[in-house]
Amino acid sequence: MSNAAVANTRLQWELNGVGLENLVLTERSVPRPGPEELLVRVDACGICFSDVKILNLGENHPRLRGRDLRRDPVVMGHETAMTVVEVGSERRAQFSPGQRFLIQADVYYRGEGLAFGYLLPGGYTQYQVIGREIIDGDEGCYLLPIGDGVSHAQAALCEPWACVEAAYRYTPRRGPCPDGRTLLLVLDPHTMPETRDELSQVRQVTALTVSAHPWLRDPGAAAHELAALSEAHPGGFDDILVYGMPNAVLAREAARLLRPGGVFSIQGAGGTGRVSLDIGSVHYRNQWYTGRVAGDSYRWDRTAELTPGGTAWFIGAGGPLGQMHLQRALTLPHPPARILVSQNGGARLEDLRQRYAAMAAARGVEFVLLDARTLGDDIYHHVRAATGGRGCDDICVIVPNADVVARAFDLLATGGGMDVFAGLAVGTCAELELGRVATDGVRLWGTSGSSVADLRQIVGRLESGALATDRVVAAVGGIETVREGLAAVREGIFLGKTLVYPHCCNLPLLTLPELAERHPTLAERLSEGRYWNPQAEAELLRLYEA
Repeated sequence: MSNAAVANTRLQWELNGVGLENLVLTERSVPRPGPEELLVRVDACGICFSDVKILNLGENHPRLRGRDLRRDPVVMGHETAMTVVEVGSERRAQFSPGQRFLIQADVYYRGEGLAFGYLLPGGYTQYQVIGREIIDGDEGCYLLPIGDGVSHAQAALCEPWACVEAAYRYTPRRGPCPDGRTLLLVLDPHTMPETRDELSQVRQVTALTVSAHPWLRDPGAAAHELAALSEAHPGGFDDILVYGMPNAVLAREAARLLRPGGVFSIQGAGGTGRVSLDIGSVHYRNQWYTGRVAGDSYRWDRTAELTPGGTAWFIGAGGPLGQMHLQRALTLPHPPARILVSQNGGARLEDLRQRYAAMAAARGVEFVLLDARTLGDDIYHHVRAATGGRGCDDICVIVPNADVVARAFDLLATGGGMDVFAGLAVGTCAELELGRVATDGVRLWGTSGSSVADLRQIVGRLESGALATDRVVAAVGGIETVREGLAAVREGIFLGKTLVYPHCCNLPLLTLPELAERHPTLAERLSEGRYWNPQAEAELLRLYEA
């Protein structure tokens, strides 16, 4: 694409306050790139529920850091495919017009998290400038090249797929942070000799023993005493190691002292009782809970990947990201033997049946759909019965519901893992029997966003033909439909992903069946008569692109 093909103006959605009413479609001049910048044409952009969170929170969103949206509006949209149309004078050895890229949205530049579509202007526009933060980021260039055989939709949707992939590539810290601050709570001194070599590498240790601090076993005193400890150490601790099984109050109050990225470890046998645990911090602050009855409490005998031949339960899998989790599970080289899926009944549940039942049968996977609305609390009895009372090797929670997390945690099999994939806000608590991390070896984790490595993994699977990232597309629209699309995503109207093509003129927001009814030439190109693919996209561009 030559520079002559660039328009003089662009349509762009700008958010200047909380709510859809403050999302405004504006017409702006197309900027010229500086010497170290690129001008790109936005070819496609997926609408993500994360954008709804920005709408709901505005400048209070943690990634916006109190930004004044009236003065400096946000251009959202981070699931983006783009084509270079103009290259700054200092970048011509690296880039040329016509190159196609997708973007890793979680941008880090000089140690600062910026994020495309948050602090950096995103993809709800027709043209965008790409600057040094993205090209010279801390992980290298956050633009990943895509070949001519990859469609705009396939490229744009690699980003949400990478977020799903990140959940299974999660790797916890395997020992105390050497340069961090560690808190030892010694309830059973007989376990200490096993960890002295490990702790000898830690520089800053605060140790409390039950002999010197008998309140460690007194639930009535623990909250007061740990509040005092928090005042003495306002920054908290990178590692909290408990030797002996704590009571629920001690575990709860100690966990509040954990820093982002911190590890809470229990070495001991028995149970804590129900602990009110901040699972929002598990998801967004990368906190990790680990333990063993004896020995190295940081050791984990498995990975975050689904257990081959095991039982996996996906809770609330009817939306776009849930469908990605299921499709990924069913295309693994060694998938689970049994997949349980719970979803409120109706169109979404039936859509899951149509999409995945045959795929599961072809892979020899037992595929069980459970209507959560009809079953209510009985769903937990059904899951236990379906596993012969053993529980699940893997549970992925895709609905943001703390009670669901708590109830499902009880159904983890020994050694099982729970991915708290849903973005529950920091401070959201669930009542968990935390002693299970030591006695049963269960774990729970959460991830937010993805890395360049995660995205490369998805691009590799896409280009090899192992993964059709665009199979989850449910509706498409032009640039004018972003607000309508966000409202639909917020209400869960569509059964899959909503995708915007910014340069398709007068394209209303349409489901694929609606689009197929309008355009028979496009309908005949859909896979199995219902799924998006590069051929259908090419026909859409022929029909609508300026």
